[in-house]
Amino acid sequence: MINTVLGPISGDDLGVTLMHEHIVVNIIGADSGERSYTIEEVLEYVLPYLIEAKDKGCQTIVEATPLGLGRDLEVLVECSKKSGLNIVTCTGAWDGSDVKGLSVPDAIKKITIDEIANVWTKEFEEGIDETGIKPGYIKLALGDEGKIFPLQEKLLRAAARTSKKTGMRIQCHIYTSASVPSAIKIIEEEKLPYDRFIWVHADGQMDMEKILEFGKKGIWLQFDGIGVVKEFTKYPPTIGKLVEENLIPQLLFGQDSGSFWIKEEEEEWPMRPYARFFNEFVPYCIKEGVEKELINKVITENSRRALSLK
Repeated sequence: MINTVLGPISGDDLGVTLMHEHIVVNIIGADSGERSYTIEEVLEYVLPYLIEAKDKGCQTIVEATPLGLGRDLEVLVECSKKSGLNIVTCTGAWDGSDVKGLSVPDAIKKITIDEIANVWTKEFEEGIDETGIKPGYIKLALGDEGKIFPLQEKLLRAAARTSKKTGMRIQCHIYTSASVPSAIKIIEEEKLPYDRFIWVHADGQMDMEKILEFGKKGIWLQFDGIGVVKEFTKYPPTIGKLVEENLIPQLLFGQDSGSFWIKEEEEEWPMRPYARFFNEFVPYCIKEGVEKELINKVITENSRRALSLK
């Protein structure tokens, strides 16, 4: 069983899945106030791109925006209904980049590790707020400045305890690979099985030493900068190395694509199309010798296992 914004589905209904996409993102701050846009505005902007991905064979999008970064369940429900895509939402908190807690709600900052875990567990067991919609996984972001700060450690420990209670996996954004050993040490202290942890942006710096070291421990390796990079040259040789090391069963793909951005300034932020994976990445990898069957396995079987409850 896998939770989507329209209700639980079986793993067999998940299909081709992109593991890291965004629909609405708020970079102003977690406590910035009321919605400053309409659902119709988001649909007008985002829906054509979602439908394009659906037409290319995508069946499920894992929407990686937690509370505080712009999670909007009403928008996600309408996008799912109108696009025909399954959309999986998350619980958790985001403290990536150098925002210093800006995207973490004050209500979360002020409570203890176990209290946070109780909040996130309640969302899983009873649904988010009064919507009845349940998250499919836990999303975190931390460590982008080369260390894990106290707030980030608290969030990771809370996520580990939530995972142990619910079976949900943790998708943990860590762009700076130097922070990964500290994150793994924390989940070891929390006695969380390695396969409950997904290293989001493992392809950010493509640090093969750490990819292999921690992949062999059993964590998931998510390559999800595909929607952001200008070219894909680093991917085929890395995938080849994962084949040699028997780590393909732990590989996941996403794009970090989208989205409708809420921002203070009117700077241009162009859409990163959801279909780029199918239009550009897959053909390039096949041309460079990556087997299509391998890619299909990652975006179907691996995604299904990563989202299935343990």
